[in-house]
Amino acid sequence: MNDITLSLVVYTGTAIAMAFLGWHVNKREEQALLAGKPELSFWSWEIVLAMLIYVVVSSARWLVSWDYNMYYNYFVSMQSLGEYSRENFEPGFTGLTLLMARSGLHFALYFCFWAVVQILLLFYALRHRKALLPWLALCVFLGPYYIFWMGFVRQSVVEALFVLMIELIIRRKFWYYLLLSLVAASIHKMSVLLIPLYFVPLVPIRIKEKRWISYALLAVCIALGSYPQWIKWIFDSIGNFALVLGYDHYYRLFTSHNLEYAFRYVMGPARLCPLVCCLVVIWYYPAMKQAFSTDKLLSPTYRFSLVYMCYINLFANTTQYLTRPGELMRTCFVIIVCYCFHYLWRERKWLPLAIMSVCSFYYVYYEVYKFAMHGGSIFVPELYHTFLF
Repeated sequence: MNDITLSLVVYTGTAIAMAFLGWHVNKREEQALLAGKPELSFWSWEIVLAMLIYVVVSSARWLVSWDYNMYYNYFVSMQSLGEYSRENFEPGFTGLTLLMARSGLHFALYFCFWAVVQILLLFYALRHRKALLPWLALCVFLGPYYIFWMGFVRQSVVEALFVLMIELIIRRKFWYYLLLSLVAASIHKMSVLLIPLYFVPLVPIRIKEKRWISYALLAVCIALGSYPQWIKWIFDSIGNFALVLGYDHYYRLFTSHNLEYAFRYVMGPARLCPLVCCLVVIWYYPAMKQAFSTDKLLSPTYRFSLVYMCYINLFANTTQYLTRPGELMRTCFVIIVCYCFHYLWRERKWLPLAIMSVCSFYYVYYEVYKFAMHGGSIFVPELYHTFLF
């Protein structure tokens, strides 16, 4: 089986299998609730099997991108040389890596551990919202999210944890939230930015036409992000704050004396499709809020998603180092898209559902097609490789 066929089979098969299991557990729970029984346990066999599939697929991946290779090489060199070749990893991440490396574990078990943490946090955050699980599986594996998560291992763990931490915002448990933020910072320094995010859902907004305000705000961010030269004064005044986030190495790249990192890119599918999904979400959010009026996760997730899209588009024409802080809220955007899918399917709104489907499920096929047409290095994130064969 060649790389292209293997990639299509793995990503499509995993998406369908996990989506079916999510649909099945949600159907069983709906029937149980109608019969007056309590909701199903988080440890229902469908959820356990879905998580197991995710972990097996993630553990078997091998040498797929620069980021994966970086973590792989650090882990293997620790086992063979007894030295950790990067000093600026966070203490929590370093400690766990050293522990597993010195235990003689196979590298697949190392990546297995981080995959378990990712999917367990995310599924547990949605344990009372099983209707979202089928859409989550399709969005994650057919969209760009799984590939990003497996590349940026530390950041993806923090993204999943943040979705779970929203419960603490809803319940006004600031000190617990702060504690988890500091724990997350031991995995990725950038997690200190989670602390001010606590207050985002708590700011009262008393504007009647919020939908049009949201569209206008997004349009302004897109316009400003199209010509990012204005951003230089931010870096000239950023000071030592870059040290706190672990960005001191990159700070020099963005000063006014070194502006080659400010570009203007064409808005291609990778940026345009999430934007279209966001426009649909904004339009239907008032109806979703009414339909899911008892769901307290919906409103804060929507706010974080809107902040995420504004931030990403504001800095889209600079560099990935600048967009990463906003990516802490990326999984919130995935969740709100799943809410929208669930609403559109339930209300039989086929046209917006079709638009959302095309924009959300195109990525893997598009990237594999590009590779098939134009070639290039076989070690790209979109292609699935495994050490098993």
